[in-house]
Amino acid sequence: MFALSAVLTALLLLEVVPSALAALSRFGPGVERLDGLTRLGLKEGRATWVLTVAGVLHTLATAALLVGIWHPAYAVAGAGAEALFFGWVLARQLRFGDRGRDLFAYGLFTSWSMLVLLVAAVRL
Repeated sequence: MFALSAVLTALLLLEVVPSALAALSRFGPGVERLDGLTRLGLKEGRATWVLTVAGVLHTLATAALLVGIWHPAYAVAGAGAEALFFGWVLARQLRFGDRGRDLFAYGLFTSWSMLVLLVAAVRL
């Protein structure tokens, strides 16, 4: 179960770490992508607090997920935070009429976060 947890966590971190860096550094393509998904007006300078919150959330979740490889309670917290964030983005997409392939990425990230959370919960 430990090996499964470590592999799933590593794969989730392949999405989370770049997201944290893009949000905290206000990296142009990352901001454009998040803005295109959430329609918050981030490119126009509206709701820029979301970038800070997302960056901090992803950074804290990354730390929790890494510690969670050895202490599953932290993985539950980190994966839960990521599932909430990815689920929020997915809900915004649905709200604005996205369908089909447009939902694949954040549907996958949400599901992956839930899978890491489930495996960590079983390890408790």
